[in-house]
Amino acid sequence: MLINFGFDLYAAKYVVENKNNQKKLNEVISAVYYIKGILFLLSFVLLIPLTLNSQIYGFIDLILLMLVMGIGEVLTPIWFFQGIEKMKTITLITFFSKSALILLTFFYIKDDSDIALYIVFLVITNILLGVLGFVMMKRKANFSFVKVTFDLIINYIKEGYLFFIGKFSTFLFNLGAVFLIGYLFTKGQVAGFDIATKIIFVFIIPFEVLQQAIFPAVVRGLDKNKLKKIILLTLVTSFIFFFGIYIYSEKIIVLFAGLEMLKYTFVLRELIILIPIVSLTIIIGNCIMVAIGFYREYNWSLILSAITFVFLIVFFSATKKLNFENVIISRILADLIQLVIRVYYVYKYYYGSKNIE
Repeated sequence: MLINFGFDLYAAKYVVENKNNQKKLNEVISAVYYIKGILFLLSFVLLIPLTLNSQIYGFIDLILLMLVMGIGEVLTPIWFFQGIEKMKTITLITFFSKSALILLTFFYIKDDSDIALYIVFLVITNILLGVLGFVMMKRKANFSFVKVTFDLIINYIKEGYLFFIGKFSTFLFNLGAVFLIGYLFTKGQVAGFDIATKIIFVFIIPFEVLQQAIFPAVVRGLDKNKLKKIILLTLVTSFIFFFGIYIYSEKIIVLFAGLEMLKYTFVLRELIILIPIVSLTIIIGNCIMVAIGFYREYNWSLILSAITFVFLIVFFSATKKLNFENVIISRILADLIQLVIRVYYVYKYYYGSKNIE
């Protein structure tokens, strides 16, 4: 997350705006790679304080090995292919590398003693993804590294830190929900919650792909009425997924997790409301707010949703009502707040034709 630093959102906008200017495009790509490289090295430094914890130190060799996976994150130029509207290339490369990981895991990972070997496979396939992505990007963009000014790098960091803070705050409340359930309740409830969220986010992937596909068109000034149709399509499709999963929730749980997890079907049924909420949040936030420059408002929606989650947890704890059900409710309400904030800004300042000061 640190290495990416939000580049998957705002760097694509720079590529869209400069893809016909070779000099400027080389400057943009070079700056992104310089920053990501610096952040990769910084990651090792930030890991040092964690070694003071004896339990973490016991696995420091595996953690350091896994951190090498960051090389792949540095090199992978998803933001570039999104900007030039050629997602097929990076999609095929990603599919190839992920398939390689699955096959290696299937044939060589037999039990928990193979954890180090699995991490090696994970690192190698991620670096492979990065290298192939970089090579294809270099060919398509006719890219060559150029010198960039320190001021430009600082300017990119200033523009990107809001995206980083926003995504990090969301990461914390997503991780916080799992952590709280694991810390306060049972391992079975953790597994039930984790399985349910994984199933839900599988059905959110199509909307992430849609966002990546239409983002460049929005940057260039896609007609507002067409955007409304895309939002409506997202709403209708997400509710089709919602009702389909609700009807077949028991079969889906058994398919993904086995009969022993059937008792947590209720978790899936409660969390599936996140499909329309998160899908609309992605389309409205990433496609409209980021594309037209509502950076601060976009990130405030992320930060305020995380604050909402923390506030609800503190409230339930203070009133002695902090239980598994209320953690789920807090998780849903936090995402709902994020969507409401984004809808408000887009409706008032984009479709209302007012300027944000």
